[in-house]
Amino acid sequence: GNHGRGVAWAANKLGQKCVIRMPVGSTEIRRQNIENEGAECTIETVNYDDCVRMVAQEASRNENDVVVQDTAWEGYEEIPSWIMQGYSTMADEANEQFEERPTHVFVQAGVGSLAGAVVGYFAHKYKENPPVMVVCEASAADCLYRSAVQADGNLVNVTGDLQTIMAGLACGEGNTIGWDIL
Repeated sequence: GNHGRGVAWAANKLGQKCVIRMPVGSTEIRRQNIENEGAECTIETVNYDDCVRMVAQEASRNENDVVVQDTAWEGYEEIPSWIMQGYSTMADEANEQFEERPTHVFVQAGVGSLAGAVVGYFAHKYKENPPVMVVCEASAADCLYRSAVQADGNLVNVTGDLQTIMAGLACGEGNTIGWDIL
C-alpha cells in the first residue's frame, strides 16, 4: 500500500519478516526503497484492490502471518482502525500548527481511511463550525465519489486498470470504516 516502506521499516526494527505487494504502475524506486528496509517487495500485474486480496490470501495460508493494510472489510477491521487512529494523530499534529480554525481541509482518498480519519477529526474538533472538507480522488478510481452520488449509504466499487499517477491511490474499493465516517 501507500505505507509499505514504513511497514517494512517497522518489521525490520522488530526482527519480523515483511512481504509487500505493490500494484501495477508502482515505481521501481519505491520497490527498491522498500527492499532497502529489508522487506521482500514485488510489483504485481494487478490493481491495488487485487493486491490486497492477493496479500490476504497469502496470509491466510500461515496462522502467524498478519495483514497490515488500511482497507477494511467484514472480519478485518481492527488493524485498519488502528491505522486510522494514527491518521487522526497526524490531523491533530497539523491542527496544532494552525493559528486558528482552518476554513478548508483538503485530503486525498485512496480507500478512504485517511480521508475518513481527517474528516472525522475536524468534524469532531469543530462541531459547531466545521471547516469545508474536500476529499479528492483520481477520476479513474472514484469509488468514494460514486458512492456519494449513489446516496444510499452503500459503497460503490470501481474496477479495471484504475490508471493514475499514484498507483497506491488507485483504489476502487473503499474502506468500510472510512466510508461510515465520510
